[in-house]
Amino acid sequence: MLHPTVYNTAQICFQLGVTHAVMSPGSRNAPLTISFARHEGISKRIIPDERAAGFVALGIAQLTKSPVVLCCTSGSALLNYAPAIAEAYYREIPLIVISADRPPELIDQRDGQTIRQLDSLQNHVKHTYSLPVVSDEKQSKEYQKKLIEALEESTTPPYGPVHVNIPFKEPFYPTTDQILEYEQVEVRERDQIKTDQQNIDISSYIKIVVLIGQHEPDQQLAKWISKVSKLVPVIRSPLNNLSEGIEHVDAFINSQSDLKPDLLITSGLSVLSKKLKNFLRHHKPDKHLHFDPASVEVDTYQTNPTIVGHSLSSSLSEHQFDHADPGYLTAWRTLEIKAKEGVKSFLTGVNHSESKAAFDILKSLPKDSILHLSNSMPVRYADLFGVKEGVHCLSNRGTSGIDGCTSTAVGSSLVSDRMNILITGDLAFLYDRNALFHNYALPNLRIIILNNQGGGIFRLIDGPANLPELEDYFETRHNRTAEYICAENGITYLTASDDKSLAAHLNSFYDSSKTAKVLEVFTDPETNQNVYKKLKQYIHERIKD
Repeated sequence: MLHPTVYNTAQICFQLGVTHAVMSPGSRNAPLTISFARHEGISKRIIPDERAAGFVALGIAQLTKSPVVLCCTSGSALLNYAPAIAEAYYREIPLIVISADRPPELIDQRDGQTIRQLDSLQNHVKHTYSLPVVSDEKQSKEYQKKLIEALEESTTPPYGPVHVNIPFKEPFYPTTDQILEYEQVEVRERDQIKTDQQNIDISSYIKIVVLIGQHEPDQQLAKWISKVSKLVPVIRSPLNNLSEGIEHVDAFINSQSDLKPDLLITSGLSVLSKKLKNFLRHHKPDKHLHFDPASVEVDTYQTNPTIVGHSLSSSLSEHQFDHADPGYLTAWRTLEIKAKEGVKSFLTGVNHSESKAAFDILKSLPKDSILHLSNSMPVRYADLFGVKEGVHCLSNRGTSGIDGCTSTAVGSSLVSDRMNILITGDLAFLYDRNALFHNYALPNLRIIILNNQGGGIFRLIDGPANLPELEDYFETRHNRTAEYICAENGITYLTASDDKSLAAHLNSFYDSSKTAKVLEVFTDPETNQNVYKKLKQYIHERIKD
């Protein structure tokens, strides 16, 4: 018999801001499935593969900016959430992982579908909550109290995932004559966390750099950046979603000692450019201010930063940057122009390759689209070539894995009316093929696969490119395509193997459709390696002039 308190789980989640849940089938989680399935205020998505489900939930949460429930049965199902949970942890995305479990007395007793679930995610969740088997009023109150605590913890800065483990004893299905109703619960009003503004004096620094890590579009920040970027270098990258600032930094930053800042001002999450991070670690600023309302202590550049527990735009809104050295900004802008012109002039004259294809694809994006960038080369191409203003960029840069890139884009497209475009590699797409194993048509999803028959990045980074083990052990060369995956999932499938066919398909690729579309762009790995290295050398020579 399904206990009324357990049935009320969905209502408690709803009252604390949950309007989306991603469910995977199972028997032990039947009480939870029934609770969410019958709640009209919560949208449900059924994703059979738990690994894909975790990233689908992440994609929904990152776009809706609200907590999303993940629900699975007992056993290894929970462990499949781990990659998505780690990503959510480092991206500060609120996921409520609710796992059904066997009762405590059956753990480690060789009972079926039973593992040590409690604390199995502890390294990458804010907290783990063990709820009781509900059989009396005391346990009912404890169940409700801990569930509320979990939801509040997930949405307390810094946001992040929490794990709620719930053991169930049989029977856990409702009887045919059982009347089940949702009940409002009493939820206390949460205290607003207030911290005093710190006195910040930047008047003694004239070489100032503003560096925003991965960040969602923010109107207040954009307004502040618009003013400040005219006076000091503000680093713009696709993942910080700024519309103004210095682009193409990864193409020109090296060991220029004259670019060393006196003051480094940072905010946001991770920064993509390894070259920029190394530059700042070797040319340390005299002062580093890191702005984060959650006051998370990080020291990415090994500069012992001062952590300011407020947003960047509110903290420095009244500060003037008129004293900054205009020649310093000019030096950054001069290098940016050389890099930008170098990229354009070089790629205009080369034949079909992955670099050229990525450049053309990024130019073709609809202005109001949401761009999802897979890890390895796609996100690096976007950083190198830039993305047009108005495109909202997203990428799983919390852990920077290829797992779940497609599933995350699927999740976002499920809750968005805008065109969602994923640029991904062949290995990332094949690895996450179960992202499409569900019953949702996804008419606003477009997937562009850069297929170089393996992990092409290993030809382009120092180390593996010259090893005899390159093809078998690093690239993992293959001859697979996305054709049959698209066919079995009812997805429109297109291919391009040269500049002409790519341009022809891009003309109509973003047009409306009843289903998702996939465009697979084939390139030769040796050609890609040659073109990419020549591009880097060409830019390097221009920077030196």
